[in-house]
Amino acid sequence: MISLITTMTKVRRAGPTVWQGTAHASNKFFKGSKPQQEQEPESSEAQPSVPGDTNPEGKRGNTGSTGNPGNSRYPLAGHKKPSSALSFSDQRAKWRKYSAEMQLKAKLAAQGGVKPDKGVVDIGVGVGVGPSMGPTPGKSNWQQQQQSMQNKAEGDNETKGSSAEDQRKSWMNRMHGSHKNQAELLKQLSAKQQAGRDLQLKKMQQVSKASAAATAASVGANKSAAGPQEPEEQAKSPERMAYLEAVRRLNIFHSFEPVLGRMRSKMSKAQVDPFVEHTLELLHKMGVSKEQLESIPVIQVAGSKGKATTCGIVQNILMAHGIKTGLLCSPHLIYSYERIRITGEPLSEAQFTELVHKIYPELADMDPTPAHSQILTAMAFRAFRDANVDVAIVEVGRGGASDSTNITLHAKTIGISTLGWEQGSNLSESMRDIAWAKGEIMKPAATIFTNVSQPECCEVLAQKAKQMGAKLHRVPTFNALTEANPSHKRFLTKANHSVKLNASLATQLAYDYLRRHKPEFVVGLNLDLDPKCTQLTQAAMRGLETFESVGHFDIVKHDMYNVYLDTADSVESMMVCREWFYTLTRSRRVTKILLYNKTSDSNAKDLLTILRFNVNFDEAHFVPCPNFSEGEILPDEEWHVMEEMQRAKRSARTWRGLCEETGKKDTSQTSASVNAFFEHVQAKYGNQKFGMKSEVDVLVTGSRPLVAATITMLNKMRGFPG
Repeated sequence: MISLITTMTKVRRAGPTVWQGTAHASNKFFKGSKPQQEQEPESSEAQPSVPGDTNPEGKRGNTGSTGNPGNSRYPLAGHKKPSSALSFSDQRAKWRKYSAEMQLKAKLAAQGGVKPDKGVVDIGVGVGVGPSMGPTPGKSNWQQQQQSMQNKAEGDNETKGSSAEDQRKSWMNRMHGSHKNQAELLKQLSAKQQAGRDLQLKKMQQVSKASAAATAASVGANKSAAGPQEPEEQAKSPERMAYLEAVRRLNIFHSFEPVLGRMRSKMSKAQVDPFVEHTLELLHKMGVSKEQLESIPVIQVAGSKGKATTCGIVQNILMAHGIKTGLLCSPHLIYSYERIRITGEPLSEAQFTELVHKIYPELADMDPTPAHSQILTAMAFRAFRDANVDVAIVEVGRGGASDSTNITLHAKTIGISTLGWEQGSNLSESMRDIAWAKGEIMKPAATIFTNVSQPECCEVLAQKAKQMGAKLHRVPTFNALTEANPSHKRFLTKANHSVKLNASLATQLAYDYLRRHKPEFVVGLNLDLDPKCTQLTQAAMRGLETFESVGHFDIVKHDMYNVYLDTADSVESMMVCREWFYTLTRSRRVTKILLYNKTSDSNAKDLLTILRFNVNFDEAHFVPCPNFSEGEILPDEEWHVMEEMQRAKRSARTWRGLCEETGKKDTSQTSASVNAFFEHVQAKYGNQKFGMKSEVDVLVTGSRPLVAATITMLNKMRGFPG
């Protein structure tokens, strides 16, 4: 009987209804009578008993009681209760009907995955007992109950275990995939990525073709842009093909350029850099002896900004005096042969190719392998010797005394232009280090002219000149030139911005050469007494008037476009560029658009901050760096296209952040190419009402390739040859 009470307690633990007073009823009942032997059920129609009750219909209490077994307050299970009272078996059936565990069990049994317990019937039909309600022969009621409960627990554990294992396997397959399918998944993922890249490249090609077609239509072309491009590629002359091959061979030697470290602070007078000595050896192999080299007068120009412009102005002034000049400058803007000029004209493609073919066989025997700058320097002086020039004007690279152009140890006229941070400068350098490095090109008994304005740089240059035994002169300002020449004041006030920045230095360099070698042209200027002359001769004025600075403070006007071009890529250059653009356009009430590209992420935010100061751009377009080479925009590698597009997007985000900081409207946009930019501007501003077109001021700056590609694009729009 104790086991019966224990079993009923366990069964009723999860039941929804608990009888009140059951324990008291059992205690009271057992106080008055002893339990009898359990009997078989008297009738097969008896009500089902509570699980664990082995004698549902047996008599309990006193053997002589007949009316109501037990007592009136606590009726026994076998006694019929009123219909309003809920039986425990009914509550148990209801609980099992809504049990999620039993429903899962029945579902698995219906699918054949797990066999149901033998003693369990379908939900809603019967509950928890087998067909035989009596005890099993050979086993006591207590043993039968324990065995039934153990079988049921094992069945539940098997069902739960199998269900959990199936769920774990299903989850693993969904999240990670089987090892057999991982290779296929990776293959499919790679295929999707490749398809996305191909689609992106195809779209960019379509945009480029559409832009080219729109450009061709704007200049009145009858054929589509794809038509003329293909014949151009097929119609390349043998000279052009040979030139491109020579440039390709020459560009391989860019990888042998020395890596510039921190600027050196000391150098003896007699010391010659090994890099310069190696260049002299290469020049000797080119057939130019040291005596022939020293027979050519040289004007050297070093500095950080304005070197190429200064060399160009010196060339124009000397050409106006009838001097045959040779010019070596770098880097080029469009064509490689632009670096070497004879009397203002660059070498032809055939001449450049011939020089490469002469020097190329000599390079294999040299150890170490010459760098690109050394080869160009040797080619230039070979061309100067063959042309029998009167003077060589040489732009010194960033190497200073270690630059290959410093082979001209006999130079007597030296200029040092504006100093500042250069693209790719070492961050450990100070302005004093830069000034000392630029001053290392000073030669004994040479005349040094400079327009450097920083006091610390001027002090360093003065110390270096004193050490080398040279004379250092600060050139007059451009305003002083303007005031000293009132008859030319009108032109000087409207001169190109490059002329205003560098004309004074260039004039003094040209005058010093004339004083040394052609004194008849400067009679009356008293240059021996005062080298810093502010008077301009008629020939000097012609040289300033005829100077054209392509790509530097350059203005190109075509149709509705007023394009302002400058290759500014540093903080100092960008400040001058912004001031130049602001001065020219502040009184114009037209749309202002910025076209910007940067070849690196250095100083990106600083440069864009400078451009935004006092200039309200209606639109700011950021484009990838075009793969521009020898006057052609070449198709890029896919990875390069994506990398440059990401850089353009980063610049656009930087511009957006600057707009948010100042509380102004975001005007940033990203264009796929220069062609796409002009197509957008043409579509938005080119078709106004009544056939009118509003002018657009476009500032193109940030990188040399962008300016070169824009110039090529504008030349095609104007119908000029590339």
